[in-house]
Amino acid sequence: MGPPRINLAWLYAITKYGYPPSISNFYDFINDAVRLGFKAIELEVYGEDNLKAVEGERVKLRDFIESHGLKVINVAGIFPQLLSSIDGVRERGLELFRRSVELAVFFNAGLTQTDTFTPPIEFIGPKPYSMGIVFAERYRVKIPIDFSWRAFWRMLVNVMRECSRIALDHGLKFAIEPRVGESVANSDAMLRLIDEVNMDNFGAVLDVGHLNAAKELIPLSIEKLGNRILYVHASDNDGRDNYHWSPGRGVVDWDAVFEELRKFNFSGYVAIDVGGQDIRGRLDDEVTQARRFIEEVGLRHGLW
Repeated sequence: MGPPRINLAWLYAITKYGYPPSISNFYDFINDAVRLGFKAIELEVYGEDNLKAVEGERVKLRDFIESHGLKVINVAGIFPQLLSSIDGVRERGLELFRRSVELAVFFNAGLTQTDTFTPPIEFIGPKPYSMGIVFAERYRVKIPIDFSWRAFWRMLVNVMRECSRIALDHGLKFAIEPRVGESVANSDAMLRLIDEVNMDNFGAVLDVGHLNAAKELIPLSIEKLGNRILYVHASDNDGRDNYHWSPGRGVVDWDAVFEELRKFNFSGYVAIDVGGQDIRGRLDDEVTQARRFIEEVGLRHGLW
C-alpha cells in the first residue's frame, strides 16, 4: 500500500522549544524532523503574533521545508477568540482562522485543524493548557450562575460549521481533536459535533493519548467515529494521567487500534505525538522508538 504515512507532530516542537515556538524554532523543528527520519510534518500557529510571524516567513519557510524533502500534511490554526462570547472578537477569530487556512494551502497541506478550548467556566487552580502542555494536572471548577451549556454548544456548532466552510472553500478537510478538559473532550461529544456541523469535509483527529487518559475504549472510539477519522495522533499513557509517551510504553492495545483503523480503510497520516516535560530529556529516543513501533504495527495490520 506504499510507504508508511507517518509524520512528526507539533508536540515535539512544543516540548523542545516552548509554546508557541518562535519562528526560528520552526526551522529547528524541520531540521529535527529530517534528523529523526521523518518525511512529513505538521505545523501549528497560535495566536495573532505567531500567525503574522509565519505569514511573513512563509516563502522562505516553504522553500526550506521542500528543500529538506518534507511534506506538510496539516496546519493547525489555534485562536481562542473563535469561541469568545463577544461577537466582534469571535469574528476576529474566524478571520485569523481564515488566514491560517490560507497558510495551509500555501504549504500544500490537505488538512487544517483547530481546538474547542476550555468552556467559559471558572477553574479553581490549574486550567487545562494555560501553562502549555501539562499532562498530570487535576482540575476543580465552578459553574458561573449565568452559564448555559446549551447556548454555548449552539455557538460552538455554528463556529465549527463556519470553520468547515472556510476550509471547504480552500479545498481542505477540517478536523477537531477531542482533548481532556476541553469543550469537546471525548469521542461521543466529537460524534455529536460532527452530526450537528453536518459538513462532509469535517471530521476528527483520533488522539489516542487524550482518549486513553479519558478512559475511553479506543477501538470503540474508532467504531463510533468510523470514516470521519481524518488523522491520528499516536501516543500512550497509563490510562490515568494524560501523558504522551511512546506507543507501547503504556496500556493502549495498539493491535486492536490498528485492526479497527484497517476496518474503516483509514488512509490518513499517523502523527508521532510524543512529548511533555516528563520525557523531555529523552525526547529523541522516545520519538524514534515510537516511529519504529507505529511503522511495524501498521505494517502488521496492512495499513501501509
